[in-house]
Amino acid sequence: MNAFQVGPFIIKYAWIFTVISLIITYILLKKTLNENEAFQAKFLDALVNSLLIGVLTYKASFLLYRPELLTSNPMAALYLSGGIKEWLSAILLSSLYLAWKYKREQWPTRLTSLGIVYGIVTFITAFWLVRTLFFLVF
Repeated sequence: MNAFQVGPFIIKYAWIFTVISLIITYILLKKTLNENEAFQAKFLDALVNSLLIGVLTYKASFLLYRPELLTSNPMAALYLSGGIKEWLSAILLSSLYLAWKYKREQWPTRLTSLGIVYGIVTFITAFWLVRTLFFLVF
C-alpha cells in the first residue's frame, strides 16, 4: 500500500518523501548560498513563495480546466488530484514568479543559476534516497 490512514486523512508516502526532500534541499541551499547573506535570504524566500504558489495553482487550477465542478460539486476541489495540465500550470506560474523576482531584484546570475541547479539536483537525489531507504527498511 502506498499510503496510510490517520483518522479520516489518507497520507501518501510520496507526500512524506517530498516534505523530507524539501527540508533537505532547503538546508543544503542555505549552506551553499551563505557567501552572500542578502541574496540567500531573498532567494530562499522567493523559492518558498514559488513553492506555495505552485501548490495553490495545482489545487485551484480545476477552476480553469473544469469550472463546471464548482457549481455541480464544490467539495470535489478538496478531493480531486490534478493531472498533467494542472502540474504544468503550477510549474509555469512558479517559474514566472521566480523569473519576475530575478528581474525585479537584479540577482546575480551565477548565484541564481547555482541555487536553481543545486535545488533541483538535491531535491531529486534526496527524494530518491529517502524513498529507497524507506522501502529497504519497511
